[in-house]
Amino acid sequence: MRRIALSIAIVASSLVRPLDAQHPAKVDFGPLETLVGHCWGGTFPDGKVTDKHCFEWVYDRKFIRDRHVVSGGEPYQGETIYAWDAAAKQLSYTYWNSAGMVIVGRVEFTPDGVVFPSHYSTPKGEVELKAVWTNLSEKGYRVTQSQRTDGAWKDLWSMDLTSRP
Repeated sequence: MRRIALSIAIVASSLVRPLDAQHPAKVDFGPLETLVGHCWGGTFPDGKVTDKHCFEWVYDRKFIRDRHVVSGGEPYQGETIYAWDAAAKQLSYTYWNSAGMVIVGRVEFTPDGVVFPSHYSTPKGEVELKAVWTNLSEKGYRVTQSQRTDGAWKDLWSMDLTSRP
């Protein structure tokens, strides 16, 4: 019985080591770290509907969670988890929302801000989106959401988000 337990422990430890080797000891979330521990909100261009995002660390700073709630219109909320993608060797994210959608994407740090290319499937085919966050600071940030249509990016909306309780 002790041999079986020892064998299981050896096999289990050999499985964990390769997984640990794929992930950095500390994930660099870049400017996204500025947002953690705070809530940020803004108003959509219609002036009526608002969006509030709250960011937090998950599992000892290995992930960032962003939960958001849209108010003043159709009830809507979603959650994003930012994580290190070992295969792609970059930061990525998965977004789930109350409409039942799942959107996957990656995070790109640029001199102008943070770019979030993503895609999701519909019965009519793939939809490509791109959010760009600029001017990230302790005061807030600007979000511009775009969609690729006929091979070109078209801005859908922009919003300034500031610190909210």
